[in-house]
Amino acid sequence: MVLQMWTMLTRNVIVLCVSYSCVTYAADQPNIVFIIADDLGWNDVGFHGSNQIPTPNLDALAYNGIILNSHYAQSSSTPTRSALLTGKFPMRLGMQGPGIAAAEKRALPEHKILPEYFKDMGYVTHLVGKWHLGYSRWNETPTFRGFDHHFGYYNSFMSYFDYLSTWTYNDKDYTGFELRSDGVPAFEETGKYATDLFTDIGTNIINEHDNSRPLLLLVSHLAVHAANKGKPLEASQETVNKFQHIVDANRRTYAAMVSKLDDSVGAIVDALDQKGMTSNSIIVFISDNGAPTVGEYQNWGSNYPLRGIKNTLFEGGIRTIALIWSPLIVQSTRVATDMMHVADWLPTLFTAAGGDIGLLDPELDGIDLWSSLVYDLPSPRNDILINIDEKTRNAGLRFYNWKLIVGTSLNGTYNHYYGHIVMEDIDSQPYNTSAIYDCPVGKVVRKINYNPVTESEYERLRRMATLRCLVPGAKKNPCDPATGSVCLYDIPSDPCEENDLAKFFPSVVRRMKRALVDYRQSLVPQIEGEIDIDMADPKLFKYTWNPWVDCSDLTCELS
Repeated sequence: MVLQMWTMLTRNVIVLCVSYSCVTYAADQPNIVFIIADDLGWNDVGFHGSNQIPTPNLDALAYNGIILNSHYAQSSSTPTRSALLTGKFPMRLGMQGPGIAAAEKRALPEHKILPEYFKDMGYVTHLVGKWHLGYSRWNETPTFRGFDHHFGYYNSFMSYFDYLSTWTYNDKDYTGFELRSDGVPAFEETGKYATDLFTDIGTNIINEHDNSRPLLLLVSHLAVHAANKGKPLEASQETVNKFQHIVDANRRTYAAMVSKLDDSVGAIVDALDQKGMTSNSIIVFISDNGAPTVGEYQNWGSNYPLRGIKNTLFEGGIRTIALIWSPLIVQSTRVATDMMHVADWLPTLFTAAGGDIGLLDPELDGIDLWSSLVYDLPSPRNDILINIDEKTRNAGLRFYNWKLIVGTSLNGTYNHYYGHIVMEDIDSQPYNTSAIYDCPVGKVVRKINYNPVTESEYERLRRMATLRCLVPGAKKNPCDPATGSVCLYDIPSDPCEENDLAKFFPSVVRRMKRALVDYRQSLVPQIEGEIDIDMADPKLFKYTWNPWVDCSDLTCELS
């Protein structure tokens, strides 16, 4: 084996060659830590105006970074993750439908995806937590799709302590173990709380990282997704007891789960600081979609004041919590209202890492917003295809300030307002700015930021990031697409989608419908996924959910 390394002084570039394989990377490339919460509601963080669940670490990151107040994802997990990793709208991939189920023979199509691009630039790539992009074959799993290492699970959820998930097919329950380390079942970890476990794995990766190489770490949390029927929400009683001011018992447990998620962010940022990596790091935090306050996989999250929930195209389903923090950001704007889509992260972070944008797939839907984020330049993003689902005939589009919704999902059952029903408190809670200032993230950013936000500024930024519906006396014109109506909203002035303007602006409706028709020309029909439970039955694989295609009779061990 021949190992050669040298530095080209003209661009501070390192070319590392092992045998006949080389990667090229800039010596000052930033470390990237991308944290994904699962089903976290808009109203479940302090910086959006709620006092019910303190999130000091997230608030400290948000106030000292940029709150992305118009960040859009897809309405459920698999489509959002497809868009994040490919930089494409899911309907161009056949991934615009529901999430992939256990034992379903469906996966993210073969495309070069985010970790592969970053490996080409010399990054060490880690995924901790949820995958949910297919696993019927080994080559569909994370370590075969560009991640050097994966510690986590393949399906959409698991229980928080024993890492099991149960799925029902033909009135029969199938239960399997989910947790894996580079494909190998991690039975020895059973009993540890999943959020804490993923945090420990993430901080260990940081602690053991070789700083001569840039790090790409995706921490894709189970929290705060509901787990199995019978015990959908799980947290230690000690943590639950911190939320005795909340009336609803399930909401109390949910609050404890959010609190542990916030602790996780604090621990990860502290680990970066202890390793000396924060001064050259980018940290992103998003939720993959809105909370399912009611309905399937109900977790008692709140999207207040937004309309709709997960799996709908209303703002409560697709407008998600998002922030970015980095010392590399020099602009002073703390609350960004420009639109951003989850598909934009691939080209944006690729550029931040020093990549040549011309090396990306020219058919990406994602737009490079790095300059806009760093220097507060005008955003090139002025429209977002929210989705086109040819099976449900449900579609949505943002165009400048306008939003159009055609058709409905979930039979129109959850098109209304649900965020308020879990917000009742026994005692009102004050907003504790001192906790934000003194939390782990607060302490780190004061050391690293050139101009850290003071405690007195938190409330001002919070007011800017808090959405408000139309005033009580304002004219409201309800619209329910389940009745066949086409709904048009001016989102900046009506984020709660209370006043349908379709009949007042027919030319806007026509133009946006034509845009949807144009988008539909590139639609790839949804991939049909057969539920192959007879072959994927966990009992055939030592009671684990395991790749099953192209395997021997009873085992399918990772080669």
